[in-house]
Amino acid sequence: MKFEVRYGAIGGQGLVTAGLLLCRIAVKLENKHATASPTYTAAVRGGATKVDIIISDDPVLFSHATAIDFCFFTDQRPYSLYMSRLKPNAVVVADSNLVTDLGDITGKTVYSMPIINETEKEVGNIALTSVVGLSITQKLTGVVSFDNMLSFVKDWAPKNYLDLNLKALDLGIKLSENCVPIKDR
Repeated sequence: MKFEVRYGAIGGQGLVTAGLLLCRIAVKLENKHATASPTYTAAVRGGATKVDIIISDDPVLFSHATAIDFCFFTDQRPYSLYMSRLKPNAVVVADSNLVTDLGDITGKTVYSMPIINETEKEVGNIALTSVVGLSITQKLTGVVSFDNMLSFVKDWAPKNYLDLNLKALDLGIKLSENCVPIKDR
C-alpha cells in the first residue's frame, strides 16, 4: 500500500501541521513508513504553501508526491499552483468560499465545503483548521484509523486546548458526512 496526500493552504492556516500529524499517526500508531515534505513560497505568512505526505507499507525512498490520491486545499492560490500530479481518480477537497475556480476536475471526486468559515464558527480558532483537515482526510480516505487519530490527538494536544481539538475532529467528521461530491450533483 502506498498513499499520497497533498495539503495546500496559505501560510499560517496550519495545514503543514495537519500533514505532520498524519505522518506521525501513520508511523507511530499504524506501523507504516511515512514522510512529509513541506514547500513554502517566499512569503511564509500569507504565501501559498503545501505539504506532501507519503504513507507506505515499504520504506519511502522519494519524499515528493508523484501520484497523489487525496488533496485538500483551503485557498485558490495553492489550489491553482499545486493541483498537479494527481491520480486520475483522486479525491479533492476544496474550501467552498475560498476556492471558486476548480478548473478541469474530470475523473476526480471533488468535495467543496466551507472549511475555514465553519472552523472559525464552530471551533472558534482557524488555527485548528489543521485538525479539521486531518479529520476530513481520515473520514474520506481511511488512510489511518479513526481510533488512532483520536488517540494521537488526545496525546498531542495541549491539555487546556484538548476540548477545542476534539471539537475540530468532530467538525471534520460532520463536514465530511454532510458533503456530496460535486460531480454527483
